[in-house]
Amino acid sequence: MWAPDIDAWPLLAPIRQRFDATEIADVRSAVLEAVAALHASGALQAIRPGQSVAITAGSRGIDRIAETTAALVEALRLLQLEPFIVPAMGSHGGATAQGQQAVLASLGITEAAMGAPIRASMEVVEVGTTPAGIPVLADAVAMQADHIVVANRIKSHTKFKSTIESGLFKMACIGLGNHAGAVQCHRV
Repeated sequence: MWAPDIDAWPLLAPIRQRFDATEIADVRSAVLEAVAALHASGALQAIRPGQSVAITAGSRGIDRIAETTAALVEALRLLQLEPFIVPAMGSHGGATAQGQQAVLASLGITEAAMGAPIRASMEVVEVGTTPAGIPVLADAVAMQADHIVVANRIKSHTKFKSTIESGLFKMACIGLGNHAGAVQCHRV
């Protein structure tokens, strides 16, 4: 009868992994307080009542994204701004405006739930070029707003490792770049 050679096995030791359990119990209050603090600090001095603000929303895995987005809409309305939501997810949702709205709806982000319009388009405008000559593209609807709030989650990229993987740059270049921007950035 065969018996394993236990001496050939590597040494084993039990380990315990502890994940950060930081949690925000009241998302709405946290968002309202954060925006109020930014406003009080003067960081938002460029905004004026009545101006439009595009808020990005996407498939980035933000915990309680619908709550967060609704609270952001509310906070901006308290500043007398006119917020609207733009899908910002590159080519997700089949790279169509309707598909991206469906992704947002699956996350609980609808016009009725947010209290703000969702303006979906895959049209882009070129807003500049990188030092390497690569066109930088942005959602045409978002670029018509007076301001843009890029709501994002910073995390490691699922497909590659680099100095810039995910987060603010990804939302600004790939998310807001729609399918055309995603193609440009992933080509590099």
